[in-house]
Amino acid sequence: MKTIYFPEHITSIACSDFDETYFAHQHSHPEDVKALESFIAQYAHKGLLFGIVSASTKEMIESCLNHGPNEIYPHFISTNSGTEIFYFDDEQWRRDEVYHTKFVNNYDKSLILNIEHVLKSKNIDLITQMPFINAPFTRNYYYKMINKETDAKNFDIIRKLAEQHHFCVNISMCNPLIGDPKNHYDIDFYPQIAGKHAVVRYLMDKFGIPQSETFAFGDSGNDIKMLRAVNYGYLVNNATPEAKKLYPNITENTYNKGITEVLTAHFKG
Repeated sequence: MKTIYFPEHITSIACSDFDETYFAHQHSHPEDVKALESFIAQYAHKGLLFGIVSASTKEMIESCLNHGPNEIYPHFISTNSGTEIFYFDDEQWRRDEVYHTKFVNNYDKSLILNIEHVLKSKNIDLITQMPFINAPFTRNYYYKMINKETDAKNFDIIRKLAEQHHFCVNISMCNPLIGDPKNHYDIDFYPQIAGKHAVVRYLMDKFGIPQSETFAFGDSGNDIKMLRAVNYGYLVNNATPEAKKLYPNITENTYNKGITEVLTAHFKG
């Protein structure tokens, strides 16, 4: 992977979800990837900071990038539902220790395991997503659909338990295109001070980026808060039907071509 220029004076930021937004698992178009990477490389010299904000682990993201058509790493990646931030500089990933310390000092992952135990006693079975088993502050599960009424009741119980333990929970339809099982929901627990939107706000404050120069892109329900946290938030055109019902701004193009579309219109318009 090539090293991308890390801007000395950051004036704008663009954050993208990873799976099925920045990275197309089943519909890889190398020319679209190259176009976006060329744009980022060019405008990094003009102060654009670009990164991935994902529920996935660092290892999952790196593996996809290393085996896909990508030629450069983004400036940063935020992993595990916005509980970690890593910057790629000087040929290596460097963790944001200030951000990390916020969670070390305030959250104990065992609380999520207590929630899991209580839910089991209420006959609400969650299936642990093993790739996330070692995530330091989060826990990711699958929930198999039962029926609309029962699912709604169970989701209400899950949300209330999470709130009581000072955790947020994201509940969204699984996407089989990225290897998720059909007819299941993602159930992701993360600390209340975390989340994709929290990452955007933290980076804005850290680098002094004005709200007017903030962008975000996503494809599913767990991206909506992030899109609303910026000035220019968009779902890419291949977004899930569920997400499109929740958020109005949608690109004309799919995947990373949709990202390039919006950034080009803004910076070259």
